[in-house]
Amino acid sequence: MAHRVIEMADRMALEGKNVLLIEDEFVIAMDIEAELESAGAHVTCASRVQEAASAVEDGGYDAAILDLNLHGEVSFPVADLLVAKGVPFLFHTGHGVREKLENRYPGAVVCNKPCTHTDLIRSLDSVISARCA
Repeated sequence: MAHRVIEMADRMALEGKNVLLIEDEFVIAMDIEAELESAGAHVTCASRVQEAASAVEDGGYDAAILDLNLHGEVSFPVADLLVAKGVPFLFHTGHGVREKLENRYPGAVVCNKPCTHTDLIRSLDSVISARCA
């Protein structure tokens, strides 16, 4: 998959941020990881609920991108852990119903697949900034 050059304003939007990318589709994860790194982020990837939960427990993340369906498992336990740990996150999913996710996680940001890398990076930057405000 060809990587699109992100806009100059977004190039370093995530400079120095530690981002947990939770995505079970390998090609999608690799593509997003490359774009996040282009925006200055340090990225850790997880593709299963248990693996993601362990990463959240280990800590050290400024934010997370969370796919709703991970190999047939719903990732709500990971989202609950992120909330408990105070780690801002957004859902990047093709399976979630925006209203359902926003009801369960008030204020949740939902980026429906497919979305542009620019939109994903801007949304993640916004989620991080809102936490710091």
